[in-house]
Amino acid sequence: MYIFMRNLILILSSFALVSNLSAAKLNYTPANPDKYPYSSVAKDKNGNKTNVDGAILRKTYIKVTETYKSPISGKNHNFGKKASKATLKAWNTDVRPDGKGLPSGKMSVEQGAQVFSAKCAVCHGDFGEGVDRFPVLAGGVGTLKLHPKTGGDPKPLKTLGSYAPYIAPFFWYIQTAMPLSAPKSLSNSQVYGILGYLLQLSEIQVNGKDIEDDTIINRDFIKAVHMPNEKGFEYNNLRKADTHNTRCMKNCIDPSKMVVMHIKTDATVVEPPFGKERYYFGKNYSRTVEAKYPNHTQKLSKDDGIGKSIYENTCAGCHKSGVAGAPKLGNKADWAHVRKEDVKDVFEHALKGFNAMPPKGGDMSLKDEDVKSTVKYMLEKSK
Repeated sequence: MYIFMRNLILILSSFALVSNLSAAKLNYTPANPDKYPYSSVAKDKNGNKTNVDGAILRKTYIKVTETYKSPISGKNHNFGKKASKATLKAWNTDVRPDGKGLPSGKMSVEQGAQVFSAKCAVCHGDFGEGVDRFPVLAGGVGTLKLHPKTGGDPKPLKTLGSYAPYIAPFFWYIQTAMPLSAPKSLSNSQVYGILGYLLQLSEIQVNGKDIEDDTIINRDFIKAVHMPNEKGFEYNNLRKADTHNTRCMKNCIDPSKMVVMHIKTDATVVEPPFGKERYYFGKNYSRTVEAKYPNHTQKLSKDDGIGKSIYENTCAGCHKSGVAGAPKLGNKADWAHVRKEDVKDVFEHALKGFNAMPPKGGDMSLKDEDVKSTVKYMLEKSK
């Protein structure tokens, strides 16, 4: 989910972060797509429509001389039907940066804080500070200009409040993907309340006023929000090529005299070889031939081994903090109901998924026996 959240910020539109945030004139991406600074169609000095590299676009006429007829008729094959207005409305849930697409609904910030505490705090903290590996959502405003010279200096903190250029698309994301254990379970009003609370945590002002507990968050309010980093992104000019070559089409190289270099690839080669030291999450691990996941280099008890490594890299995200009701490692009370089950059923749940837990903890590349070793390790450590 951490990666998913970060990626959402990056894909709000196709733009790259402007390095000089204090520049006098920023070619930033406007919220309204109709006001993008670059037209999708360009013309040369003679009025011809041109492609990105300057090539003239010409109409292509194709004369259809024969119609292909499929030997299989669509009749009685239930190939589908025309989508109704209700179906289109149900699927059309995206929200643009300028707020177009926001649905009806409203909630106060105070009520939103209660919803956040019940639905979101287990992963993101009561005040958006983040829990374990889950992303921080609040704070960081004004830190993007920091340039740390050492590891101990303050560095930029990218959060929803400090980094996101627009807040409206987050309505779409939260309603579609959150909470992690029950996506699409939040009402429109609850999402508005959550957004209002997150904006308040980051001390975002709207029309020069602070967001108070009794402030009502709705469609019109979200449209009026201007994020601190709204002008911190540069629109990707699709009319400007990434390369600067000139189209010439003369004095070309003779293809017969060209030397083509081939790279030989051996899929059986592993670099670095198994057994060499590698680092994951700041810890030193070594790999074994028998399994994809690394073993600790430190001395392990007979009950640890690969199960411990898989837990730390795959399962700890939920079982360390108890996200979505996951029993915490080492908590006897949490694991009491699990111990009452037949161990075969416990293995089955781990392999095929159970409640909010995905099959194999979300890593389908794991071998069944490695998953079972991980279950044994977690049971052993939670006696």
